[in-house]
Amino acid sequence: MTLTPDDIVWCNPDRDLETIIDRCAEFSNVPLLGTRGGISYSPILARRQFGYPMTMKPVYLFLDSEFFFYDGDVGNKKAQFVQAWRSIIRLD
Repeated sequence: MTLTPDDIVWCNPDRDLETIIDRCAEFSNVPLLGTRGGISYSPILARRQFGYPMTMKPVYLFLDSEFFFYDGDVGNKKAQFVQAWRSIIRLD
């Protein structure tokens, strides 16, 4: 028996959130802090990877990546990431 795309559940509509975090403060994406540094992710692309349709063409997406390591944080990105979480912008 072979596996087909119809056998895979691409997204669960019961887990669909009404609002998602679109960006934080001046960052165009959502900044995340980890144990060794920080990185940002695009919620639009993350939803697409989970099987939800995109509402706009990829040409219009503003893709910006931010990352840093705590050891070499000369631009004080950690403080900027922490401050950004104080002004969350949600998408309904």
